[in-house]
Amino acid sequence: MARYIVAIALGVLVLDAASKAVALALASRHYGRGVILPVQNSDFSLSVASADFPTMLVLSLLGIVVFGGYTCSAAARRTLPAWIPGLLVGGGIANLADRMVFGAVHDWLDQGKVVVNLADLAVLAGLVGYFASLAITGRRRL
Repeated sequence: MARYIVAIALGVLVLDAASKAVALALASRHYGRGVILPVQNSDFSLSVASADFPTMLVLSLLGIVVFGGYTCSAAARRTLPAWIPGLLVGGGIANLADRMVFGAVHDWLDQGKVVVNLADLAVLAGLVGYFASLAITGRRRL
């Protein structure tokens, strides 16, 4: 189970980094207008929250360790599919790495009111999967 989680997390990390490089290259050639909008996001969670840089690093790492660890543990017990912690941990680490290296997260996929990246989408998919899994498991117990 751990191998699957690690493989998915590494896949998210690599695909996110590659997508950011491709988006930047396309934007520099003026391709993808209306879809590709490379920006640096120094805030949290789709710019909903903000804090000073060290606090953001600590909170991000804490979230990855605590919730990522919890979901990894649940996957090891086979109460969650491995793809859920893989997406959550991979997306979290990808954004944390961006923040540590560049001081901000590089977003590029323009969604109108927000600009996101593949790591954000991986975390969102992992959260949807987590809550769907809870709902399904809850129904089975009734």
